[in-house]
Amino acid sequence: MLGERRSGRECPVKVLFSAWPGYGHLLPMMPLARAAQRAGHQVLVTTGPDLADVTREFGLEFRPTGMTAAEVYAAAPSDVTVDALPPEQRVAFAARYLFGPAALSRAIDLLDIVPAWQPDLVVHDTIELGATIAAETFGVPHVTHGFGPMVAETADLVTATGAFVEEADVPDPALDAFGAPYLDVAPPGLARVTTEPWKDVRQLRPSAGEANGDLRPALDALPYDETVYLTLGTVPKRGSAVFRSVLDGCDRLGVNVVMTTGPGSDPESLGDGRPSTLARSYVAQASVLPYCRAVISHAGPATMLGALCHGLPQLCLPQGTDQPVNSAALVPTGAALELAPHEVTANAVEDSLRRLLADPSYATNAGVLRDRIGSMPSPDLVLAELLA
Repeated sequence: MLGERRSGRECPVKVLFSAWPGYGHLLPMMPLARAAQRAGHQVLVTTGPDLADVTREFGLEFRPTGMTAAEVYAAAPSDVTVDALPPEQRVAFAARYLFGPAALSRAIDLLDIVPAWQPDLVVHDTIELGATIAAETFGVPHVTHGFGPMVAETADLVTATGAFVEEADVPDPALDAFGAPYLDVAPPGLARVTTEPWKDVRQLRPSAGEANGDLRPALDALPYDETVYLTLGTVPKRGSAVFRSVLDGCDRLGVNVVMTTGPGSDPESLGDGRPSTLARSYVAQASVLPYCRAVISHAGPATMLGALCHGLPQLCLPQGTDQPVNSAALVPTGAALELAPHEVTANAVEDSLRRLLADPSYATNAGVLRDRIGSMPSPDLVLAELLA
């Protein structure tokens, strides 16, 4: 085992987790980090300094590396967004402006941290290739940790990001990532899912995360019997019209809404003071999902998998990036419905949510996926196998 390297007998090892600076990239790795904690290993988490508080809430050691999410977006052309580009141009744009520069900036810091801290294993999210560069430089084993369904578009993004990094006279880290193990958190049965070009693929049970507070007193004060969770993710959004259309549709159905609008936003302004809406900028989904009948979201991977962990049917409102392909992976299972951006109206939300709540097949199919998740290998087992 890796622990035997240090003293000739099994002993704690050091595991470094590195993420692109986004909640949806960092938080899916926390169950594996928790498994390392339980096993008595040392854990270090690195990502942008904007996620320091989030990491430390888990009681984990933190080192800031690379750019913050805000710096990544600020460095991209201000007159162009990924979603506004033709589909065939989006991967190259994202690699050149969002993920390639972030990988290089994080690699610079990790090239100091890795030899100083001397990890035995490096775990990084799918498109955080800065950690791959540092791990390969110092001969440290590394693995890619998925954060959602692996589809062809995501693999193409990893390839394009590696090609961008190679332009800076750094060996293509995507090739090294593809040659190392890939931890697949997508349950069997989703559509369009592939794990190519990774060859060493290992299933890992996803998690809805950890609760960060007790919402029950606030939920008890809401007027209706049923509650849904509404989120468009933690990345700054331009979705005020989407939020209001969803809230209007839910009002017509007579269901409560727990709504998160993203860090740095003003949730009360979007909630409009509705008595049936509990509006917050951010709440850990594990604090919300146990009390909900359904989830309405952007189909971000962490939200989608978190809802499936609880067997909840979903109304997907993909806004861009990887969200349309995530929704396309889920809807064919019969556990979800989708509304495209131009279809999101109060009437459409009311009709779709009514179907999700009234037709038991959606909850049944979500329950099938929940059970499949429960059969996937636990983080403790996967970590033990990685260290063997």
